[in-house]
Amino acid sequence: MYSGSGVHHIGVGVDDYNTMKSFYQDTLGFENVWEEFLGVESPMEDVFRGSSHRFDGIMLGQPAGGIIVELIRMIEPRPRPIRNLSRYGDIGVNKLTVAVSDTELFFRQAAKTINFCTEPQTITVQGMGTCSFVYARDPEGNLLEFISGDALPVHERPCCCRLGVGVTDLERSVSFYRKHVGFDSVIVDINEQYSGLVDGISGFSGTQVRCCVLANEKGGGMLELCELLAPRGRSIPFNAHWGDFGCIELAVECDDLHALARYYDEQEVEWLHRPCRAFDTAEAELWFMYIRDPDGIPVEIVSAIPKI
Repeated sequence: MYSGSGVHHIGVGVDDYNTMKSFYQDTLGFENVWEEFLGVESPMEDVFRGSSHRFDGIMLGQPAGGIIVELIRMIEPRPRPIRNLSRYGDIGVNKLTVAVSDTELFFRQAAKTINFCTEPQTITVQGMGTCSFVYARDPEGNLLEFISGDALPVHERPCCCRLGVGVTDLERSVSFYRKHVGFDSVIVDINEQYSGLVDGISGFSGTQVRCCVLANEKGGGMLELCELLAPRGRSIPFNAHWGDFGCIELAVECDDLHALARYYDEQEVEWLHRPCRAFDTAEAELWFMYIRDPDGIPVEIVSAIPKI
């Protein structure tokens, strides 16, 4: 039923709006401002768990395209950290992957401006070929992965290509995202080849992990789902609110939001917020809605409906 593309953007709750904005614009090259909104008030009680709230936000893209980063600074109520420090495998959106032309070279050149937390490593995975990767953290501790490899498109500048999401049951989540969220292509099938290679960001020795990479044939960002076997991934904190500091959502784009909403009703997909009109441009009405995946992770669906 789903008709649209893959990952459109990631939502990140921030504490220091200007520092995070500068890092993503100046250091990672998200220099295209898609939209900036200041002092927004919204009636989304279901998403925010409260009726009074205001926030600032900006949506940033890279010249090479790829996934947009949406930075959200909650003004009211005062946000809190979702966790003191995020780890690989935490349930929820837990990493942003940026493709570079050469991981080793990028690691050396960016050492003074990016907080790397591992050394570059190389792996060969069926479906991806040989690739090199290294992990880092943004100024507020959110996990970043920089990657290059045979199967990745080569751009002159970094390009955000996929989001990582930690889940509790990999097969269940693969089924959900393929059936209901349009990830119709399996780029990397379920495997355990990263086991032992992510200790530096999981916080444990001998980490066992299963993961896979999904995509949409129409394009958009890819989705990497991972399930930690040992240790198990930490659950989403019970009192976490949308807008708290950290990665808060993944968003996909669809062609017909209202038809998709009817399908979700038929399929009894869990709603977080029903279709809502955000704002208008000269050519279109911009709409959004939220559902929950099997682990309760917020998934936003966005759509531009042309004006007649």
